[in-house]
Amino acid sequence: MFRIPVVLLAALPAATAAIIPRPVSESKTAGTLVLPKHLPVALPDETGRLNARILAEAGFFPTRPVDPAKSAILFVKSPPAPESSPEAYQLDITPQRIVIKAATPAGQFYGLQSFAQLAAATKAKPDGTKEIPCVSITDSPRFAWRGFMLDEARHFTGEEGVKRILDAMARYKLNRFHWHLTDSPGWRIEIKKYPKLTEIGSRGSETDRRPGAPREFYTQEQIKGIVAYAKARAITVIPEIDMPGHADAAVRAYPEHDGGGYQKPDDPNKWPHFTFHPAKPETLAFLDDVLTEVGALFPDAGVIHFGGDEVHFGWGKWPELPDVRALMAAENLNDLAGVETWFVRRMAAKIRGLGFKAGGWDEIANRGLPPGETIVWWWRHDKPDVLRQALASGYPVVLTPRRPCYLDFVQHESHQQGRRWDGFNSLEDCHRFPIDLKLSTSEERNVLGIQGSLWTEAAASQQRRDFLTWPRLIALAEAAWTPENRKDFTSFQERLKPELIWLKNHGITPFDPFTNSPEITDKLTTGDDPDKPGPSR
Repeated sequence: MFRIPVVLLAALPAATAAIIPRPVSESKTAGTLVLPKHLPVALPDETGRLNARILAEAGFFPTRPVDPAKSAILFVKSPPAPESSPEAYQLDITPQRIVIKAATPAGQFYGLQSFAQLAAATKAKPDGTKEIPCVSITDSPRFAWRGFMLDEARHFTGEEGVKRILDAMARYKLNRFHWHLTDSPGWRIEIKKYPKLTEIGSRGSETDRRPGAPREFYTQEQIKGIVAYAKARAITVIPEIDMPGHADAAVRAYPEHDGGGYQKPDDPNKWPHFTFHPAKPETLAFLDDVLTEVGALFPDAGVIHFGGDEVHFGWGKWPELPDVRALMAAENLNDLAGVETWFVRRMAAKIRGLGFKAGGWDEIANRGLPPGETIVWWWRHDKPDVLRQALASGYPVVLTPRRPCYLDFVQHESHQQGRRWDGFNSLEDCHRFPIDLKLSTSEERNVLGIQGSLWTEAAASQQRRDFLTWPRLIALAEAAWTPENRKDFTSFQERLKPELIWLKNHGITPFDPFTNSPEITDKLTTGDDPDKPGPSR
């Protein structure tokens, strides 16, 4: 069991001192609850055992299995209030016990997380007992989608690292893990029909392009295990298979599907096989097969993300391809943008046929896809018109603009490694998002939620990836959950302090904004400058 030092926050009311994201409402009630040294809880199934582990780790006290009638925590399945979120919960700490009411297992899980944070912030007495002030909390998320995207194509994380991320996401009520599994540097998902994708395509990374570099990928069994691990923590895993651009790794494995690419002026190896062939029947069948296997691995995802971004960087050779010329003639396509649109519609239809919504970066918002069956990720912060157009067209939109949601950007003015774009992405900028977008009430109805995104070009080590992600992802978690009128950055900073200790005790190395801890960097070997023209999201 993890031993977590206590940090008391005297400047804040005890009832809300430790809870991140900040709840919608809370009120003190009469009395205190005395928690015994060994908390009696019911462990009827795997969910109960997970709950006990959460309590043991977050509250640093052990649990004792008992009959449900004697459990210190009572879970009550309550009917949802009209128009309330299915993730809503009510937490009542009374002098007798803890009562968590919710309509769904996710709501119960979030109520437990809030109690666990309160318990962790309460100092134990010499005999091991704790006295927690009684409180009633009513809570529900502002946005349904509260996510994190991890780019594994450029640098690989691995199974244990991903599970640590999922544990931390669950603590802060994040519920979507967007898994960027394929891109030009590497292909990270096993496809049984096409073994060369992992035999060849998984070798190398952004900083290691040797043909004999180690293979780094997830087997299908590993993926099933991670999906189940996430589901137990109320997290849905969203797969991304990038197309028609960002295809070099797949084309290395199966060069017959090459559609040509882009050469960066200062690096001819980036990326000469950037696109799949957009019109070759065999390539379309290949991609259909890949998506079919992906769909089977992520049955609860609801959406398959298929990229659709930055295609213009690699379409220069398309006019030389006979199948492209034939397609343009047959479909009366006037330019390469028309070819891209045809391809995007074709692959989105395949995804819908598999029973999923089609998702992509914001370039797909003008491809004529059906709004009710499509999700758009808005990432180009310098193109607010694209966001407005997508929302006006009725597309559900996930907000993940480079400023302030890209976690590969610098987070403190003293940091030297990382991206800048007329500034950087500070902790406070993450927390205040998205108020500066000035979304109208009607526009916000189509906003699914907020997502932090970590691109890993300049993050080869896990320590650096942690340093870039945390605690900014915690700030984005509160931005996605807490109503605007309840957000307060000063309060957030105080509540954040013990969370840095929690992260460290769980094997995560965050940036400490309170001490300006030394920047964790990786020495780049590519000479890449992400602000130069070229695919860099």
